[in-house]
Amino acid sequence: MTIQSVSTGDTPKRRSIWAVIWIWAGRVPLRSKIIGIVVAPLLILGITMAWWVRNELGGWLSYLLSEERVAQAMSVGMRGVFIITVIAAVAGLAIAWFLTWLLTRPILQITHIAMYVKDGGDLSLRAPVWANDEIGQLGHAFNAMIDSLQRSRDDLRRSNRELAERNEELAVLYELAQAASHPLTRTAVLDYSLQRSLSAVEADAGILLRFSNHDTLTIATSYNLSPEFLARGVHPESVVPFLLNVMNEGQARYIANVVEHSAAPAELIVACQHEGLTTALLFPLQGQDTMLGLWAIFFRQGVTLAEHDRRLLDAICGQLSVALENTHLWEQLRQKERIRAQLLNKVVSAQEEERRRISRELHDETGQALTSLLVQLKILERQSSSSTIQTQVEDLRSMTARTLQEIRRLAADLRPVALDDLGLLPALENYVEGFSTQTGIDLTFTVSAAGDLRLPHEVEITLYRVIQEALTNIARHAQASSARIALTREASALHVCIEDDGCGFDLEGVLQSGECGLGLLGMRERIEIVSGTLRVDSRPGEGTTIHIQLPIV
Repeated sequence: MTIQSVSTGDTPKRRSIWAVIWIWAGRVPLRSKIIGIVVAPLLILGITMAWWVRNELGGWLSYLLSEERVAQAMSVGMRGVFIITVIAAVAGLAIAWFLTWLLTRPILQITHIAMYVKDGGDLSLRAPVWANDEIGQLGHAFNAMIDSLQRSRDDLRRSNRELAERNEELAVLYELAQAASHPLTRTAVLDYSLQRSLSAVEADAGILLRFSNHDTLTIATSYNLSPEFLARGVHPESVVPFLLNVMNEGQARYIANVVEHSAAPAELIVACQHEGLTTALLFPLQGQDTMLGLWAIFFRQGVTLAEHDRRLLDAICGQLSVALENTHLWEQLRQKERIRAQLLNKVVSAQEEERRRISRELHDETGQALTSLLVQLKILERQSSSSTIQTQVEDLRSMTARTLQEIRRLAADLRPVALDDLGLLPALENYVEGFSTQTGIDLTFTVSAAGDLRLPHEVEITLYRVIQEALTNIARHAQASSARIALTREASALHVCIEDDGCGFDLEGVLQSGECGLGLLGMRERIEIVSGTLRVDSRPGEGTTIHIQLPIV
């Protein structure tokens, strides 16, 4: 079922007339509307009274007065009505003007302020409110709207500022991340990372210190600092302990004035004065499981760090830590590849040398002994005296025993039989006894283990070869008079400690010297293959200690 609406023909017309009226009424200014509302009734009243005096009053007065008196009264009445109407109109205009001024002035002020806000964007203007009527409520609402716009604009500006700061942070961190992941040399990566970081915080100078063994800090890279500052400002006996203390605290330290800082070392104060540096910020660089180094930045003028600056500096510290760790890992990888190639070359050379030695010993000793044995047997065939035969047989038996002993020695050097048949402990005991006899070094071997000490075959041979290499190094280089091997088995790990009272050495110098460090690196490689760890502690004049730890499944 469809329902159709039916309308009369004059309703749309009436609506269109009202619409036109409202349109024209909307075009009339508010002042004209107020004047028309006040003056129009007065004019209508005056015209109505003039019409009544002219048409109705004369008929009433004709019953009471003569025509001459009526005409005179009508003239006076018309003049009075006219005068009253004019006076009322003038008064109405004055009242209308006053009302117009009173009512439209606040609205015009609001309009002018709105135009200023639209054109100039000045949100500091407010509309005056002098009454609590409807126009006053309009003024309050308008001012509330301006306040809301002001807050919105402030929030927008703050958001834009924070967004710009975050974009700046992300740009800096992105560049640092790219530099940290780039396979360049450590110096190039750290130089770029330091310079970009200082540029981001508008610092005047900076230095990146790398933490190494034995509680030492070395200069990884620096920017805009003279050699005098690097020599004096990172003094190992006074400044470095101060910097290490900052690293141990694990928190950034802000020094507003280095000269007036009570804990600052004298060498650092003098170095900063020489460079004209006032403010210093020290940031420890923390890796995944160890302390990597320290980042120090300097300003010639005092600075106040905002929250954005602190957040940016913390983020840069993280990226610098990654850069420092990555460059260290890159260098380690390159060094390991180089050492691996050298070890492979050394293994091949050692194999060839061992083959040459075995060949020479077989030729010089075993071959000659067997040749001599054949000659003696040939001579024996021609002998007829029993006493001579007996003597030669004894010589042959002694020669055969010596040859057999030499062959067994060669076989033991290649592969100790006791290691396969009896296990690690008997093989080590035999080797230690022979080593002490051959070298004259007082060697002590102690074992602390609960139960059987048999280990997987590859672990036993690896540990045997590592101990053998360690003792060989002691005999060749340590100049030691005594040494000790302590083997301890726990529930889940096997610990081996090898120490001597020899001359010791500079560990990092030996490891970086190429061939001199291949023995230690080869030992470490062997232990890492069986999931163990090897640590070497040595200092010149203080002997050497090797700690080995192997997991036991």
